[in-house]
Amino acid sequence: MDIACNIDNNYVRFCSIMLVSLFENNRDESFDIHIVTQDLSEEGQKTLEDIVCGQYKQRIYFYFVSTDLLNDFPIDATSHISISTYLRLFLGSILPESLSKVLYLDCDIIVRSSIADLWNIDLTGYAIGCVEDMWSDRDENYARLGYSKEFLYFNAGMLLVNLDFWRQNNLEEEFVNYVKCNAGKLLFNDQDVLNGVLHEKKLFIPFKWNMQDGFFRRRRRIRKETWDVLDKELCNPAILHFTGGKKPWHYKCMHPYKSEFYVYQRLTQWKDCRPKTDYCFLFLMNVQRLAISLRIKRSKFKKFKK
Repeated sequence: MDIACNIDNNYVRFCSIMLVSLFENNRDESFDIHIVTQDLSEEGQKTLEDIVCGQYKQRIYFYFVSTDLLNDFPIDATSHISISTYLRLFLGSILPESLSKVLYLDCDIIVRSSIADLWNIDLTGYAIGCVEDMWSDRDENYARLGYSKEFLYFNAGMLLVNLDFWRQNNLEEEFVNYVKCNAGKLLFNDQDVLNGVLHEKKLFIPFKWNMQDGFFRRRRRIRKETWDVLDKELCNPAILHFTGGKKPWHYKCMHPYKSEFYVYQRLTQWKDCRPKTDYCFLFLMNVQRLAISLRIKRSKFKKFKK
């Protein structure tokens, strides 16, 4: 299986933990890991090589892409997201032509089970296999990006990419042209570009392959028609995606699966790394838990059994 990640030096730790979770839960599989980057340090490369090649006997390849490629791409200077996020739009030309398919994974992900069934999904006639986004019911997405809501909006943190389709249909050129025409509308960067260009060329796959933060919450922003299915899949997601600003490595993260991030972190050089305790927040959380137990307040997250 071929796995692609797009990282910089700030995400070496989180990429490492994601890959450890992938390898631990796919012991019988063979992987080629493709790291797309602009400026990954030698130290970062060695860290990933030690895990991929040394610890798990898999293979890793690095692809260094010039920053000139993204000169005309917009990014919010105050955002935690780097301009390099757009590099996933160029996987078709960055990765070897011998690869016909690749599974792209963000680094705020934990893989909890075998991905063989995901990898074997037939993408004939489709550019990508993807999962509906947790905010897909927002009308403004479609007004902003200029397509009908009937096609919905997908999350780009996990993408099964049909590289042959991308190359044969010159999708990179379409991506670049879309950015030029819609630069001021791209609130979610390359995810918006992918939706704008591929909304009629995608295959929706089960939610379990990209279980996002918003799926676990009582107040959902996804279509109500999906809620029954989501409730069934909360108990055993195949891929956890910690979307949003509060990641498991942040003290204020309250995600019900937060502890699993640390299960895999303990298998890395960061095994003892923990966020600094925020005692004020801890006090408020204890008050909130008491209020929930007394049924004065409801939890933000749905109840389910893991």
